[in-house]
Amino acid sequence: MGDLTDRGHGRGHGRGWTAPAAVALAVLAVAGASAVWAWSQDRPVGGALLWVCAVALAVAVAVCVPLSRRAAGRGFAPVGSFAVLLLLALWGTAFASAQAADTVRTRVHEPPSVWAVVTHCRVTGQVAVEGGGLGDRTYGCTYRWSADGRQFSEERPVDKPYPDNHEVKVWLEDGGRMATGRPSLLAIPFWIVLALAGLAASVASAVQLAWWARDAGLRGP
Repeated sequence: MGDLTDRGHGRGHGRGWTAPAAVALAVLAVAGASAVWAWSQDRPVGGALLWVCAVALAVAVAVCVPLSRRAAGRGFAPVGSFAVLLLLALWGTAFASAQAADTVRTRVHEPPSVWAVVTHCRVTGQVAVEGGGLGDRTYGCTYRWSADGRQFSEERPVDKPYPDNHEVKVWLEDGGRMATGRPSLLAIPFWIVLALAGLAASVASAVQLAWWARDAGLRGP
């Protein structure tokens, strides 16, 4: 009878700490996925989002202490491992999804473009060839363009030198910077498959996390 009483009290105590842990894990998963999405799109990540991630991580780590004591000898380590795997899988899914969305947007819709003036073309070097010799020359030119009222200037490699003040159309990225090129069509199914794999891994990790939490006595009977 004493053992049953102790176990009942322990389960209630475990469940009391389980709710904050679950909430912190969910907040960290969502906020972290948002940060990963923004970072993968070269957008600034900071402000309230980082504070939310930091607070959620601190809460999750703090509640691990009483939960680990409650689940001593019942396999708490797998619970923590599957929690980490769940976060990594969700964040990986967010990254792959962001790359897939950006690739589709770039391939389906023509990127914004402007006319750039090319000046100061020069020889930048020579291609090394097998045997230690030097082959064809390489060239670089300075591109100048304007976007959203801002002036931009950047030296880029070219196949052949242009005369000064030659005009060419260039694609732009977000923020007005020159795009280096458009991704391959093969990148679309590649990122979609990775996103689906990450989603499957997230579901599997969540299921395993729930099973291990139950076996460790962190859920109700």
